[in-house]
Amino acid sequence: MPRRARSLLSECYVHVINRSAHKVPLFERSKDYRDFLRILREGLDRYPVRLVAYCLMSNYWHLVAAPVGSAVLSKLVHWVTTTHAVSIHKRPSARGHGPVHQGKFKSHPVQGLGQLLRVIRCVERQALAANLVSCAEDWPWGSLADRQRSTPAVPLEGASFLSSRAWIDLVNASHVLDEAPLRHLSDDPGSGKGAQKRRRVGGRRGNHQAHAHVERPKHLRVIKLPGPLQPLEQRRNRPALSIK
Repeated sequence: MPRRARSLLSECYVHVINRSAHKVPLFERSKDYRDFLRILREGLDRYPVRLVAYCLMSNYWHLVAAPVGSAVLSKLVHWVTTTHAVSIHKRPSARGHGPVHQGKFKSHPVQGLGQLLRVIRCVERQALAANLVSCAEDWPWGSLADRQRSTPAVPLEGASFLSSRAWIDLVNASHVLDEAPLRHLSDDPGSGKGAQKRRRVGGRRGNHQAHAHVERPKHLRVIKLPGPLQPLEQRRNRPALSIK
């Protein structure tokens, strides 16, 4: 697990990502997805971690966990990845292929309600963003679809509105205003697509600063004057106003 302040991971929600080595598929059939969810459910029984959201893709997976402590979360993810790797090595096609995962899993603390909602939304729309489904809730290997089932594949925590139609529509929305970019969700950490750059004015870095709105030509409009302007010659010959 990446070295982070234990107190920070203990107090925050955590976004966990793990990927396969050399982008080799972890899941090729429906049975492969179901086997991982069975392992994850057993791991949650062993280690009391409250799972808020998840998504399984062909060569990586995401988890969003509630604050529980870095030690317990590390034990859960280590047990799940090790158990899953053993099951993959039992496949005839995977024998002798070396490590299953690219390395230690990555964990990112999620601070604040706004960032938490953005992370959950991005996790639950992974299949939609990859054009694998037309609606995010149609992807059967994610928490968005799992919440709609009478018996979820894994126990899920979280607010009831995450099961509402409004939340599903928000996840499916192609663009959400004021959504900050989440670089660690991308395969290319340096891409930062969709990032919105802001210009700062006044003060030095670290001081209170205001975000400036820069006017551009498209923001400008011509205002019609109430009456026509008089010719320049007539304006020149107009007598000066008397001063009382």
